[in-house]
Order: sequence, then structure tokens, then C-alpha cells
Amino acid sequence: MVSDKRDGAPQEFVALARQVAAPQLTEAALRLRFGPRSSWAPVPGQVWRVTRGDVGLLVLLLGVGAGSVDAAPISVDSVDAADTLPIEGGSTDLGVPVTVWPGLRREFSIGVLDRPVAELTAAVVVRVVGWPARSGEPVPEVARRSDPAVSEARAILEDDLAAVDDMVGEDVEPLDPEMTGGIDFENLPPEALDEAVERLGVPLPVLLDMIDGKRISTPAQAMIMREVLGWSPAAAALPPGLVTELHQPRWRGLARQRGRRDRITEEAARTALAYDVTAMAARQTGEQEPSWPDRVRRWTESQRLDPDVVE
Repeated sequence: MVSDKRDGAPQEFVALARQVAAPQLTEAALRLRFGPRSSWAPVPGQVWRVTRGDVGLLVLLLGVGAGSVDAAPISVDSVDAADTLPIEGGSTDLGVPVTVWPGLRREFSIGVLDRPVAELTAAVVVRVVGWPARSGEPVPEVARRSDPAVSEARAILEDDLAAVDDMVGEDVEPLDPEMTGGIDFENLPPEALDEAVERLGVPLPVLLDMIDGKRISTPAQAMIMREVLGWSPAAAALPPGLVTELHQPRWRGLARQRGRRDRITEEAARTALAYDVTAMAARQTGEQEPSWPDRVRRWTESQRLDPDVVE
């Protein structure tokens, strides 16, 4: 274990992680082992790479919910301390000793899962899940004083976990467009509607539905209506089911592709994608709650993007 730190991770950890995980992280190997990306479904016992910004680490999944996971970090080495569980290489398909840190177990957004790397045995998962709970409590001082290198490794993992701790907001409201009808159509110049239709790139009936709150308008569309018509409905809240679906790691590559195409961040691309998929669902199903995975795939096909690309 070395002490220098770069981009949020010890250099030895980065080097070993790349060396060990590389065979599983190629696109062909991932498809063979876990199927195409759009079919990935995290399950307890899997080891995943977690990334957010320039921070990355490996975690063992212990529990998987709709929008979050319960996980413990893993380092690719052998660390024997009061809050660690060293595992010999023969007990994992990584082929080298690893250490699970049950004392650093926590819950975070499923959206930061990047790709599966390996799987650990059920016996290991049981041992970690049964580890004495220290949720919300500081690591015992006896553990922190055990070894300076271990203490530093623990501190780095704590920092990295905090950096990726980005829980999906639980305050997402159900789809409920604001319907205020604030445009004075009697005094609105006819050419204003024509300009709005042209700039939005939608037919007039679609524009009228957006004005009435019957159709989703994105923040960008709302801005155009405000500039041209002097008023626009508030951008509708996204359906919670779609928000949860698009945070699944199987769609993360899709969000990245959209981000590169539009030159926006991954999170902004995910939001834009959500509005596009919602609009498609509104056109095709009206008020009925659609199958969001199917809608995402259909939108992907219409945009000629590949959700199974692994980057």
C-alpha cells in the first residue's frame, strides 16, 4: 500500500485495479460474462466499478434497490485490520487477494455504478452483511491507530465514497404539468405562433398542447415559448419511474453518448434524454404509464444510438 494520491485513488490501487480488472472490462468480455450493456441488472455479490467525475473505486454490492445500492468498497490488496475482510485470490475470480471494507459499508445512488467487474461467492457476501453494524458511527480509534498505511488507505476510500455519494433525489414529483393558460391569444400576432412552431420544430397542434399543459415541454422549449409568446408553462416534472430507470447503469453509456453529441455533461444529457423519452411516451400512450425500458430503447433506435456500447 502506498501513500501518494492522484485523482482520488492511491496509485497502487489504480495500477492493480487496471491490471486485474482489464480482462473483464473489455467490451467483448463484458458482453460474454454479463450480457449486452442494456440488459445489465446489478445484483448482490457482484463487484462493480463506481465512477463519478474523476473518482473511481470498486465496490461489492450487498443490496440493490430501485434507485440505490448498499455496498462496501474493495481494495486490490490484502489489508488485515479491525474493519476489513481480506480475501485470498483463489476465493475470487479476480485471481489476486482483495480486501472488502465492511466498516465503510454505505448506501448510494445506483446511477454511479459504471460496469460489473467480477463476482464474489455467496459466503463472502454473507460474512460482509453479517459484519457488526457501525452505520453512522466513526471507525473505532483502535482501527485507525492500527497502521499508518491502512489508516491512509481507509481515509482515501472514505473520501472517494463521499465523492460518489449522490443519492437520487426523493423529491421528484409525479408528472403534473402546470396549466395556467397565460397567453393572450386575442392580442397575439399570428406570426408569433408561426415563429414558435418554426423554432420549436413541432406542428401547431403540438405547440398548443404544450401551451395547455397537455404535453411535456423541456426547459429549452419553455425558454423559446417565453421569448416568442411572452409566456410558457413551467417545465413539467419528470415521471419518477423514468427518472429511476435512467439512473440504472445499463443506460449510462447512452447518456454519455448523448452528452458527447450535444456537448453537455452526463447528468444534463440524462435529463434531456428523460424529457425526450417522456414526450415520446405522451405521443404514443397518452395518460397510460408506459414501459420505460421499452420507451428508452425505442427512442434510442430513433436517434441511431447504441445503448450497448461500453466505454
